[in-house]
Amino acid sequence: MDKEAEMARGVKKSLQEKIAQKEELIDALSLRMKKERDELNELLEMQKMEELNELRTAVEQSGMEISELIQVAQMQNAQ
Repeated sequence: MDKEAEMARGVKKSLQEKIAQKEELIDALSLRMKKERDELNELLEMQKMEELNELRTAVEQSGMEISELIQVAQMQNAQ
């Protein structure tokens, strides 16, 4: 192939360059996935804390002690 035909199609990347690009892309995607997973875990922890706060409020409003509620729940499960 002559130089004019090669220039018209663009410079062909070597196999080593293609491999390096793929490795860089995989590394970047892995980093992004870790960041997204960390953010998801943070959101799940926030959700858990909200649920615990709701539960605490319900317990306080019921006037019952936590130990009493645990006993009630255990009795319900036994039935």
